[in-house]
Amino acid sequence: MERLVEMAEKTVDELLKKYFKISAPRIIIGILMLLFGIVIWIWPDLVALLIAIYLIINGVLVLIDELLKGRVFKS
Repeated sequence: MERLVEMAEKTVDELLKKYFKISAPRIIIGILMLLFGIVIWIWPDLVALLIAIYLIINGVLVLIDELLKGRVFKS
């Protein structure tokens, strides 16, 4: 059982470092998870609004990036 827990902790650390470039003590990551969980539970509308804003901004940036790439290839 301990081996399984160690493998799970190692995987979480590897994912955080690889994809999010986050290297922090596990206690801080645990506290942040609790805080974000509470925020999502108390204010789900706020979280939905933040995600919507993020998606809109990200979509606009991707479209601008694609348009600029198209102009570079044309010239």
